[in-house]
Order: sequence, then C-alpha cells, then structure tokens
Amino acid sequence: MSTHRVLPISPDILGFAEIIAPQGEIDGKPKPSEPHLYQTYRMKRLSTPWSVCLTRAEQLSDCRLGKGILLDPACGSGSQLFAYCSGLERAGLGIELDADSAVLSAANGQIVADSGSNSEWTSESFVLVGDGTDATAALAEIGLSGRAVAVMHVDPARPLDTQNHSLDEMEPPISTLLNRWAEHFVIGSRGPAIIIDLSPRLLETQQREIEVLLLSYWPDSPITWEWVSTGRGRIDRLTIWFGAAAESATPARMLRLLSDGSVVSFAGRATEVKRTTSATPSTGDWLTIVDSALLASGLQGQWLREALPAESTRHWVRISGRRPMLLSSEPLQMEKSLVGAFVSSTGQVISRLKVEPTVENIPPILVSANAAYLSRLTLRCKMEPSAQPKIQGKLDHGLKDYPRGKPGFLADVETNGGHAWFICKEP
Repeated sequence: MSTHRVLPISPDILGFAEIIAPQGEIDGKPKPSEPHLYQTYRMKRLSTPWSVCLTRAEQLSDCRLGKGILLDPACGSGSQLFAYCSGLERAGLGIELDADSAVLSAANGQIVADSGSNSEWTSESFVLVGDGTDATAALAEIGLSGRAVAVMHVDPARPLDTQNHSLDEMEPPISTLLNRWAEHFVIGSRGPAIIIDLSPRLLETQQREIEVLLLSYWPDSPITWEWVSTGRGRIDRLTIWFGAAAESATPARMLRLLSDGSVVSFAGRATEVKRTTSATPSTGDWLTIVDSALLASGLQGQWLREALPAESTRHWVRISGRRPMLLSSEPLQMEKSLVGAFVSSTGQVISRLKVEPTVENIPPILVSANAAYLSRLTLRCKMEPSAQPKIQGKLDHGLKDYPRGKPGFLADVETNGGHAWFICKEP
C-alpha cells in the first residue's frame, strides 16, 4: 500500500499552486534576479532568503559528493532544495507532510527550473506528500533503494513562541531522521553529506548534543557550523554542515545577508571572546557596535585582523546582548566589505555625558551634541522602552537646526566606575 503521494516537477502543477496561494496575495515582490516562488504567509516568514539559498548551493558545489539524489525530508516551500538542484544540476527529492505545502514546493521546483539555464534535473525530481521519516517507502515510491542519497538538507519545524526548546520538540526529530535514513546515505571517505538548519536560539549544550548524535553514526567526519545574519541585532539562522558537506579544517563560517540581496561570507576557526572590564573610552577613541552573530560564531578574531591596523589597540567592552561593542584606538577600515557588513554603528568618542539620558536631562545632552556639530544623535544604549521614543523625539527636535552636521549616536559602556554614556560622531 502506498504511503506517499508523488508530485512530479512539471508545468501542470502551477495551476494547483495558484489556487492554494495566489502569488498576487503575498506582499512584497522578489528582486528582479530572483524567482517568484509560491509561498503562504507562514512560509514567507520562515523561508531562507533566495540569496542565501544560492550561496549555500555554491558552497555545496565545491564539496566532493557521491552520486545520488539531493534530499529534503521536510521541504516546506522547496526553495533551498531546488536551489541545490539547479546549482548542482542534480535530481532532488522533497518530502512534505502537509499536502498544500507539497504542491507549492513542486510548483516552486518548476519555477526555479524555468529561471535557470538547465532544467534536465526536473525529469527525475519529485515532491512526495507523506512522512519524511519513512525512508525506505519514500525511495520505493520513486523507484530507488539502497544508498541513493548524496546529500540530505533538513530544516525541522520547531516551536515559534519559546525562547528555548529541546531537540525532541523539532519535527521531524533529528534522531529519527538519522536512524531511518542512515542506511540510504552515500558514504565517502569523510562520511555522508548532511546539512541541518537549527534554531538560532539553540544552546551551546544542545549544539554539542547534535554533534554527538551525528558522530555516533560517523565518528571521524568533519563539522562546520554556519551562522547567518541579516544585521538586525540577532542571529537569523544556525546550521551544521556535516561530513562531505563540511568545509575541511573549517569549524565555523559566517554569512551576512546585505540589504541589496548580496552575501558576505568568511570562515575560520572559532575562538573565545573575553570582555575587557578595565577599558574605559576616552575622547578620540572609537566605539563600534557590531553584529551579535559575529561574536556568536567565534570568528571575531579573523574579522578584527581585517578591520583594524595591527598597531591599533582594541578591547571588547560588551560581548553579550544585541549590541556587542568594540573599543579601539583607530577607526575601522570600513571600505572593506567584510568589515562594514558586520558593523551596526561606529564613531569617534567626542565626550562623556555627565548626566544620565532622561527626558529631564535633554538640555545638557543637546549642549554636548551641538558642540560636536551633530545633525542627529541616535540612541544606541539600553533604556526603558517607553522612554526611548520620547527622548529620541526631543533630541531630533533639538538638533533640527544643524542639518549640515555629522550624524552621531549615544552609546553606553559598563566601566569600573559604573555605567557611563558617550557621544560618538560617525565618520
């Protein structure tokens, strides 16, 4: 008895997809260079940006993979799977428990094929409606058996409303997927090629659990952890690349998605970052707020070597939260794309406030901002959410007569003498 329904990648599926999720009803149009994929509102919120999908396909194409299909046993919209299929020109198999999502995925496979230069992979590619953990039955539905899977990529569903969750709360569970699919992976000298998207909130102990689980099957396989950020003060995606999919001798990789859709990436060996508690900003120093994903990846050392000249002193004065902060004696080399991509704000310290930033203390703050010839002073410091718009509004009003000045920001630093606030002028 059949346990999966087979959906081929063909133009015939497009009409069904239009009924389920009409493209005109989804807000926001893709960039001209991107395929216009079918998505529900939920898919749009959770799906991987197309530029990241393509970057991952390029990374995977550099790996030595055995012969076989590309598998996504919980494929959702199919965007990542079919970016792989198009980039590697290989057949793919997507499995999706929800029938409507499976139809959209199959339609997106056809759209990706139509937008590419080669669509031969579609003839042997399918989306199945059914259980992604029923490996043997799924392969039998498309006439395959044995070690037929060259790569498995999976982005398990997870609770949306919790800060942290257990590995068992992922659907389908990773342990079950590995147990059911292990005998169907193509095994090379470095093990199978497995890519797993995980929650960016995953604790370090849980990351180690994932590693231990994978290594229990293939003990000698390499691992690369990948962080993805869109620069909004948080980590957007955390992914483990395992075995043949991992980058040799590279345990960490960082991707930063820019507003124009391009991706800046670099990789290396992660190192621990420590806060310098004794460092206090002085006039003429530089304070820089960086992307929190940079420190989470442990690749801040490689970034610093690009960002600052060797003779510059540098101290991390904050390493946690959404605004990690660097104190340096020299300005950052912002002309380098790798450097600027991970900077939220950078500026030279002009003065230290003698008062706390409150609504009542706006006048002396404006005196300092006017003395620095600032056209705007943006709050980049921790304060009560209800007070922030009031203070920012009064600062904007008080500085409106200086439109030709430089923009600046107000940053807070925990010093040995207590909490302090500094006015910084942007370059």
